[in-house]
Amino acid sequence: MKYKQIIKGHYDNKGAVKAIDIVNNKPLTKDYFKTRPDMKQRVEKAINTKTYLASYQRGTRLGYKWITKEEKEQFMGKEPPIKGVEVKTKVDFKNATPPKNFFINELKWKFLIRNIEKGKNIMMTGPSGCGKTDATFKAAEQLGKKVHYFNLGATQDPRSTLIGNTHYNKDTGTYFSESLFVHAIQQENAVILLDELSRAHPEAWNILMTVLDPIQRYLRLDEKDDSPTIKVANGVSFIATANIGMEYTATRVIDRAILDRFSLFEMDVLGEDDEYTLLKSKFPFINEKELLEICSIIGDIRKEIKSDSPRISTMISTRNTIEIAELLMDGFNIHEAAELLIYPLFPNDGNDSERVFIKQLIQKYVGKKSKTPLFEISDLDK
Repeated sequence: MKYKQIIKGHYDNKGAVKAIDIVNNKPLTKDYFKTRPDMKQRVEKAINTKTYLASYQRGTRLGYKWITKEEKEQFMGKEPPIKGVEVKTKVDFKNATPPKNFFINELKWKFLIRNIEKGKNIMMTGPSGCGKTDATFKAAEQLGKKVHYFNLGATQDPRSTLIGNTHYNKDTGTYFSESLFVHAIQQENAVILLDELSRAHPEAWNILMTVLDPIQRYLRLDEKDDSPTIKVANGVSFIATANIGMEYTATRVIDRAILDRFSLFEMDVLGEDDEYTLLKSKFPFINEKELLEICSIIGDIRKEIKSDSPRISTMISTRNTIEIAELLMDGFNIHEAAELLIYPLFPNDGNDSERVFIKQLIQKYVGKKSKTPLFEISDLDK
């Protein structure tokens, strides 16, 4: 039997009847029940008998029957109510866990997995080097989906990157070549990674407006003959990464209309213990004492940037920390690694400069053991 509605009801915490038509994804409001007391009675019977109220066409009117959970699942599994949306869950989101040696909040990991599986959009924000891009690839890999990568921050011509180019051939004349992006959005269940969206040209945002909209989901190829409309395939998920903050000078304030097309997802910076575990797994033969010291230094720097009156303007990312650990593996000491990879990140513009503060912080850990002086005479004279 083909049902017009399948209504799921429950009592709220005040004892009022609440219901939703799960076939059409439409709630039955309080006003609806006022005009249809007969429906309220039917829904209450469904609640009390732990069944679903289903309606079907009976001549010119609707007939009603109460069906079991198994009957509901059988019907909705065979005929999904909304085109392109899977009714049955393919992935056990509640038990999804991050891969080993990749540290991310488990709740956020489940949310990322869930959105990708359901073809929803996510904007991942957080400091540079905190693992936004890596998280996307690892989540897609866990789900067995392909990632199509587009670095919008490096795009000088958004129309050619997202739509395509017109070319000329002396034998065949002018022709239009579709972009890789056009091909990617037509792949069912694909993951489209829009990296560095906060650095993209505003024209790229304008092009993406209809693509990212959960209702429209199309791209118009204006440069091509007849301006065809390309529909986004079923199950495609768009994952954008963005750096937000005053220190990212090359970024733009993202248009609110673009933001509204994403669920925001904030990547956390690793804690000291997790960072140590990560580095130890990547560099198992590194000197443990040096590794603990470098994690403590990085931890203190991150605590300072989060303080009420920070004396520095940036922090050390996990990407930077991995580079520092690589130097330690190659025989450099902590002082040398700091000289090469930490100090250049902080301005040196006076006796109270950020670099002097960082050198003083590092001195607590390596000052007495370093054969090379942490402070040059020029530092102290400023």
